[in-house]
Amino acid sequence: MNATAPAAIEVIGLTKRYAQGKPAVDSIHLRIASGSYCCLLGPSGCGKSTTLRLIAGHESASDGDILLENRNITDLPAAERGTAMMFQSFALFPHLSALDNVAFSLKMKGVGKAERHAKAKDLLERVAMGHLADRKPTELSGGQQQRVALARALITQPRVLLLDEPLSALDPFLRIQMRAELRRWQKELGLTFIHVTHSQEEAMALADTMVVMNHGVIEQVGSPHEVYNRPASEFVARFMGGHNVIETPEGKVGVRTDHLQVLPADQAVPDAPHTKMALITDVEYQGTYVLLGLQNPGTSVTASTTAEISVMLSESTFAARPYAVGETVQLRWAPEAAHPLPH
Repeated sequence: MNATAPAAIEVIGLTKRYAQGKPAVDSIHLRIASGSYCCLLGPSGCGKSTTLRLIAGHESASDGDILLENRNITDLPAAERGTAMMFQSFALFPHLSALDNVAFSLKMKGVGKAERHAKAKDLLERVAMGHLADRKPTELSGGQQQRVALARALITQPRVLLLDEPLSALDPFLRIQMRAELRRWQKELGLTFIHVTHSQEEAMALADTMVVMNHGVIEQVGSPHEVYNRPASEFVARFMGGHNVIETPEGKVGVRTDHLQVLPADQAVPDAPHTKMALITDVEYQGTYVLLGLQNPGTSVTASTTAEISVMLSESTFAARPYAVGETVQLRWAPEAAHPLPH
């Protein structure tokens, strides 16, 4: 994230406490650059959706401030903030056509029928839904409903669009197609998008900036490349996947699954630096690669055994020297491939 770019949204010491227990959002600081695509992600209950609702005005902050383009919106009602929300369920009115769903907020503001329909038709055209303007939501596919929901959010001309897991209700193939469309729309519109997801793959595909949250606090903020390759903590390394957390004499390090080499036991170099002995507990063929699951030596391999370490081998590497469950091997990695993980 470019620290010199003007901020669309800035939260300062933002906190949300409920009646009891630890705060759902615990004094977070976050700056989201104008015109960027930001993804908030983390496990269930980490505070990402609460943060989004606080920005939207659907929750009241217990402490802290929310600024939109340097304007304090912390205590403003949702309709006056300059944001719009696109919900997971799309929340379309089933008895209204696509056109009237998009025009509904303008109707509530007293805009005349001709004007609001003209604006709604323009937006439906922009999201390739103009030819289906008269259809009810039940007559539309999931992807078509999402386009209508996007047009409805955009008709209020928000400065920031907030998206609460907008792709989770779609099937996997449509999800991939729709995330490409979201990214294209964001670039074409030049708006700031703040998108909540629990999918690491989705966030990496969409985001300029990723915000990884856990237990109400922010663990790391950065580009997808930065977060994936330089996780700031053991939690981020494990949550993002594709990394192994390995104990070394110098402390815990993160090593990507594709940066580990595997040597048969008869080729092992005892006590060599940057190595570890391990027992193969699982072999999964994934087409272009084979995924090995491994445990510490001495582990009894059973149906319930779960891998502590994963190694990704290319299909050709595995074909040249196949490995089997129960085999002991030596893992090796280059010093530059190991990223220290602070506590």
